[in-house]
Amino acid sequence: MNLLKNKFITIINNIGLKKKLNITYIILIVIPIIIMTAVYYKISSDIIIKNAEDSSLKIVKNNNNLINLKLNKIVESSDAITLDNDLYDIVHDYKESSASQLIALDKKINSILFKYFNNSDVYSSHIITSYYNFGSGEIPIPKNYFYTSKLYKIAQESNGSLTWVPTYKFTEVYNSNELEDMDIEYRYLFSAVKIINNLNRDNIRFDDLDENTEKPLLIINFKPNLFKDIVESDIQYKESQYFIFSSMGDIVYSTNASDLATKKKPMWLEEIAENKSGKIKKDIDGKKMIICYDTIESTGWVSAVVIPVDSILIELASMRYFILFLGIILIILASICASFISKSITKPIDKLLVAIKKMGEGKFSTKVQVNRNDEIGNLIKKFNEMDDKISTLIEENYISSIREKEAIIMSLNIQLNPHFLYNTLNIINWIAIENNEKEISKMIISLSSMLRYTAHNNEEISDFKKDLEWLKKYIYIMQNRFEDKFNVFYEIDEDVEFYKVPKLFLQPFVENSIIHGFSMIDSGGSLKITGRLEGEMVYFSVEDNGRGMDNKRIKEVMETNTDNIGIRNVNNRIKLIYGDKYGVTIQSEINRGTRITINLPKSEKTKKSILIQ
Repeated sequence: MNLLKNKFITIINNIGLKKKLNITYIILIVIPIIIMTAVYYKISSDIIIKNAEDSSLKIVKNNNNLINLKLNKIVESSDAITLDNDLYDIVHDYKESSASQLIALDKKINSILFKYFNNSDVYSSHIITSYYNFGSGEIPIPKNYFYTSKLYKIAQESNGSLTWVPTYKFTEVYNSNELEDMDIEYRYLFSAVKIINNLNRDNIRFDDLDENTEKPLLIINFKPNLFKDIVESDIQYKESQYFIFSSMGDIVYSTNASDLATKKKPMWLEEIAENKSGKIKKDIDGKKMIICYDTIESTGWVSAVVIPVDSILIELASMRYFILFLGIILIILASICASFISKSITKPIDKLLVAIKKMGEGKFSTKVQVNRNDEIGNLIKKFNEMDDKISTLIEENYISSIREKEAIIMSLNIQLNPHFLYNTLNIINWIAIENNEKEISKMIISLSSMLRYTAHNNEEISDFKKDLEWLKKYIYIMQNRFEDKFNVFYEIDEDVEFYKVPKLFLQPFVENSIIHGFSMIDSGGSLKITGRLEGEMVYFSVEDNGRGMDNKRIKEVMETNTDNIGIRNVNNRIKLIYGDKYGVTIQSEINRGTRITINLPKSEKTKKSILIQ
């Protein structure tokens, strides 16, 4: 790790100042632009998708209510026809009739069917008996094939209840292959069937009559408009598809007629079947799709609309290109500004370096022209002054003066090094204060305090109060870095502050919660830090409401070489200092959060004095 760090520092140090400035200026502009663009697009797309999901689900539910009303009316009509006295008389009193008599009966039954099923959604309605197919409409139901058809079997199994038959191919059910190549309107039908076994008249049930009396079968064939008029008017997005599936997974309706022909069930159907209503996201044929679904109460069928995410975000595309264009323009301007500023800084420095080089070659009295009053100008002025002084000293006493100067410079370096970083941070802090950048000032003060604590305190054991102060400064900086995506709460017993603890022992856990635990959220993160006394033990905990970990991941964090080396090292460090019965435990649940508990002895005495690097 140190080797890589040193290599990186070496590479940075070998880059010229001009390049460093250019890179810095560009990064300071490019990265925020990229982040803002990505965040804006992500937030905008999430909002649009969420609104689309909610509105689409609402539409599906409203459609289901309308479909439910339609189907219930049909059920009510099928129940009402069983109370019709005229139909009772025809069925009950039927005797073998001639062709002309059957035609007359057909007219009577047609009028009865018309009374109950006079609906624009109905293709035809029929009462089928072994001796005649009574009915209306243009759909010829072959009597020879009907009693071996799927519809008759379904009607028998329903035992007198109206049963819906999902959309089927007419030629397949009735074995009418001669119609296969014909352009017939009723190629695909949706039907309802019912054996009329409970005709009523004067409280006399049809079931109670002579068992030899034939029980007729009611069949109603519907047009696609039964669902189409409700569904397709509310399809909001291009390339969306609307489905209605039976409880068995058969396709009742689809906006794509080819789905009816193939009877291919989508792979996501089983997933949505687990819930009555909701929405999911799936990748279908390489495209991201949103599926909103709801269950029809009366039938148990599922209505679902499949919406391509791209069609939802089509309005956002133009905005995306605009933002991209704006970002490119800003980057170009940033590059130009960076080049200009860096040149204004490095050009006089280059001149100064040339002069210093000449001085190193023994060519004194080398002056650098200066026409600026900033820090660089002052530096050049001081160089010119120093050059004059050196020339004078050389003339007076070259050897002794040079040696004395070297001693002074060495002494200044020794004094300067420990304070250079703090003085620089102090200067930056005052600049921030002058520019009314209070948050930047607070962050600089926090960072300076953190550096002083780590630089001047080489002991591995520290007062918890001091360690907590350092941790709060670290958290403050991280809150600013992540734009307040999380809040921090402290529950620290007053007595705990005066106990000795391993230096910076809570920081790796706090960092893990912030970096990993809150990585999938934009806001609403909660971080709770507690410290309490229980008997002869001191307990500390770091708890978050982040994405959590499974048992496999917890084992990796605690036992193997992962990116969470800090967590493992803290645990090893505690055990080496205090003993094996002390250390770190992790409790976590996926999407619920993580709780890390550290137990330490109440006594300030330690088993060993060892620092884990």
